[in-house]
Amino acid sequence: MLLSQLPEDVLYHILSHLDYKSLSRLSQVCKTIYHFVNRDVVWRKIAKEFLNTGITRNGTDIYPSIPLKERVKIAQNWYDGVCKRAIPLKWKTKLLPWLQLDGNVLFLSHAADIRAYRLRPDSGRLQRNPFEIYSGHKGDVCRFVLTDSHLISGGSDGRILVHSRRRDKTLELSGHNQEVNCLDSKNGLIVSGSRDQTTRIWSLTSSCPRDTIPMYDRVWSVAISPTLRTGGHNTGVGV
Repeated sequence: MLLSQLPEDVLYHILSHLDYKSLSRLSQVCKTIYHFVNRDVVWRKIAKEFLNTGITRNGTDIYPSIPLKERVKIAQNWYDGVCKRAIPLKWKTKLLPWLQLDGNVLFLSHAADIRAYRLRPDSGRLQRNPFEIYSGHKGDVCRFVLTDSHLISGGSDGRILVHSRRRDKTLELSGHNQEVNCLDSKNGLIVSGSRDQTTRIWSLTSSCPRDTIPMYDRVWSVAISPTLRTGGHNTGVGV
């Protein structure tokens, strides 16, 4: 009997004893094995052992749209220091931008703007010119986050701008009086931290903070729990 002819539950049990290198080699045997080995369920056990694969301690997958095999590969490359050096964009001025890849679009801060570049489908390289520019800050963009419907940015001017990704509309959130160093957003909730020694909690439906937390020191990082449930006291915010 061929390996590919075994019942799926038996095959899953056999593959659960292999490491990521062995699974990668096995996927090269034939197309049938390749498609089977590439299933997320095969890589879930291995993904739990790596950092930043999107599998939480309780087994929740927070990046279901990205194949687990690719996430394990990236995590292992980070661990081993394997990378490919390239200069996708270059400016004359020295900047330290914030950037985030969303599908085939790279969002990259450039002074007071955030520019969106598409990846070329043929080569995977960035297109030379941005197809969208999000602006409105009077100072440099310090941080931004992406959701399915919005791009939310914090700037050195102390303002938070909520840009709609579906229509030409921007909401300004005013409350901080110094630069906004960090942001996070989930399920219509926005959390921000600033040099003004406060953390503020906002909603997408109001320009005023719904809560302000004094921190007695500059705030450099905030995060909303991936298991956030909306409503009441189930909101989890880390500073």
